[in-house]
Amino acid sequence: MNTEKQMTNEKEMINDEMNYFFGFSRGSYGEVLGDLSRMQVNSCKTSSIALAEFWQPANLEAIRRMFEHVLPDFNPEIALKFFEFPTEALFDGERVGRPSMTDIMILDSDLQMAIEGKQTEYVRYKDKTIREWLEEMPGCTDIMLRRRVLRAWIRYIHHADCTGLADYAEFLKNCMDVSYQFLHRTASACNKAGAGTDSTPVLVYQLFFDAKDAEHIAKLQEFKADLRRWAVTLKLQNMKFLIVSVPVVNMADVEKRFAGWHGEIFDAMRRQTIYRFDFDGITVETVVNDKAAGHA
Repeated sequence: MNTEKQMTNEKEMINDEMNYFFGFSRGSYGEVLGDLSRMQVNSCKTSSIALAEFWQPANLEAIRRMFEHVLPDFNPEIALKFFEFPTEALFDGERVGRPSMTDIMILDSDLQMAIEGKQTEYVRYKDKTIREWLEEMPGCTDIMLRRRVLRAWIRYIHHADCTGLADYAEFLKNCMDVSYQFLHRTASACNKAGAGTDSTPVLVYQLFFDAKDAEHIAKLQEFKADLRRWAVTLKLQNMKFLIVSVPVVNMADVEKRFAGWHGEIFDAMRRQTIYRFDFDGITVETVVNDKAAGHA
């Protein structure tokens, strides 16, 4: 048996109740890892693994410092941290599609932060556009249903006053080349936040990359350009959209040690470090700034 699997000393604070959630639980990081271990994981390089490692209790103070210049009042230690958080697509009170599953939804006293983690995804393939998503369903009934789903997502963004698009017609005319996932992640950040509430919508794309791989870094830059373009096309406003780029310093070691591992890698994460990050090399880019709230 792999010696790493035999290690028994759990990480510091793993079972402290520090407002980590996956489903209905008491609020410990250890519970989250247990639930994540039962999910389907394609490889050791799946972004959910790096994301869970990054957001462990021992890193929360470093994460606070990382965000303090753009979110000065954000306290990740006391904020509620929901992993795999569903946002239903509701149109006139009716559920019209599958929920948008946000990797981590963070609720603090004055913000709602939807975090989407990426690592190898943007290297291997392009995001599906709204046009491509609509064209997957050739039947008239299916297309009409998907158009109702689109209306649900754009309504959430409109109700939060987080888009300068005049109406749904302008959205259909100009936004078909936006990533469909980007649309519903934005909607998840905006749902029940923004205008008329005390909560600022915050969308975060957290992009992990191999700090020693020039090709990976080039793909990272291409994807960041796509993200900026989608934000402009959707005319995002009155919210924050942040791109967080996180260098991974031991990617080759992860592949060597954990190739062929799946959900059990989260169990190993209880006792040892899987991914190591260069916190000094992290960048936080503000693409859309919540000027209305007077944030820096």
